Amino acid sequence: MNNQPNEIAAVGATTAQAIAAAAGSQLITLDPVAYVAEVFKPYNDMFAILRAEADTITPDASTPAGMEICIKYRAAFRDDVRVAGEKARVERKAPILTIGKLLDSKYADLKNAVIPYEAKFDAAIKAEEKRKDDLKKAEAEREEKVRSRIVTIRELPLATVGKSAAVIAEMIAALEADVPDESFGKLQDAAVTARAEVLVKLAGVQAAAIASEEEAARIAAERAELAQLREAAAERQRQAQADAARVAAEHKAEVDRLAALAAEQEAAALRQREADAAKLKQEADAQAEKNRKEQAEIARQRQELLDMQAAAAKVKADSEEADRHRAAAEAERLADEQAAAARAERDRQAAVDADNERTASVAAANATADADAQVEADVRAAALIEQNRLSDAADELAAAKASPEGAELSPAAQALYEQEGAANFQRAHTPPTLRLGQISDRLGFTVTATFMESIGFSPAATDKAAKLYHEGDFKSMCAAICRHISAVQIKHAI
Repeated sequence: MNNQPNEIAAVGATTAQAIAAAAGSQLITLDPVAYVAEVFKPYNDMFAILRAEADTITPDASTPAGMEICIKYRAAFRDDVRVAGEKARVERKAPILTIGKLLDSKYADLKNAVIPYEAKFDAAIKAEEKRKDDLKKAEAEREEKVRSRIVTIRELPLATVGKSAAVIAEMIAALEADVPDESFGKLQDAAVTARAEVLVKLAGVQAAAIASEEEAARIAAERAELAQLREAAAERQRQAQADAARVAAEHKAEVDRLAALAAEQEAAALRQREADAAKLKQEADAQAEKNRKEQAEIARQRQELLDMQAAAAKVKADSEEADRHRAAAEAERLADEQAAAARAERDRQAAVDADNERTASVAAANATADADAQVEADVRAAALIEQNRLSDAADELAAAKASPEGAELSPAAQALYEQEGAANFQRAHTPPTLRLGQISDRLGFTVTATFMESIGFSPAATDKAAKLYHEGDFKSMCAAICRHISAVQIKHAI
């Protein structure tokens, strides 16, 4: 087929007739949803009826009548609904599956028959497209070569760098002989223009090269003349240097003579200075020996004084050490006596407490609730009175200490002052030896370092893990504990 207009019209008419024939065919069309609903409608209706009946029945197969009902409804749901619906599905689906298979088969036959004809015309189209692409590529390659030739022409001035005028003349002659012809195609005018412009540039470059070569020749001549002048000047310089060397040698000889004379004079003066220095050194050594002896005597006297002071200090230290040992022994003796007294007091108090407990038990059995309340109130009042007395005494003592003139103290404050003074004296002159465990043993109950700090007594030192307190503070500790117990008793009284 040569793609003539009448042939194209014939192909169009044939295609139109085929489309019209296809439009006139009678095709069976179905709505899938409606079709499936219609197929299963009888079974859905039957299921609705059976379900309504079954919802009102509680199955009980334990009786013959109940068993018969269960068998009946099972058969109805199974045979009339499920099995019958499955049979309808298979019967209606079989022709649909057959239609699908026939559609696939017939389309495959149609496709296999059409592909060769489609490929025939597709090959002709692709061959023509390839021919046109090849022509375009060939034309593009030819134009690229022409452009490269034009670029080569335009780059000729760059190739003249460093070339002589004769070489540039040869390049001009070669370019004048190379006249652009029809092989340049549509770029012939551009090639002619480029050739003309480059010839002008090459002529300028040639003229510049000629001028440069002439200038170089002139400079070379000047350099040759300058070299001759430099050689003559160098000769004159060498002669002048020879004359200067001769004069310098004569001057050096005179200088050496004068230097030798001066050296001899300096040597004589040096010998005189050395003799004078030796005499002065002898006198200085004698004076230094005298000074050394005087310093040794002063050092001996100072050492004697230091030895006397050290001996006195040792005697004083030994005396103080003996006093400290005696004080420590006395403090230990007092501590043992106080501990023994405390144990005896605890034993006595325990006996009293036991007797009081027995008495209190008998009294509690016979006394009334009002009597118990009165006793407890009396105890609280007594504790409060004692606490107030001690607090007033402490306040009075603090005010007296703060007053610059001092003040007269009450008996309670005076006792507290004496107790505090004795404790301070003992604290200042004895090391802390009272352990926290010893305090607990004396009190008869365990106390902690935290509790002791809460009532105003911090450890004065530590021995490994043990907390150490001053023995003189024990009486104050007991008083502080009593005040603390009284305060707690009053605070938590019912």
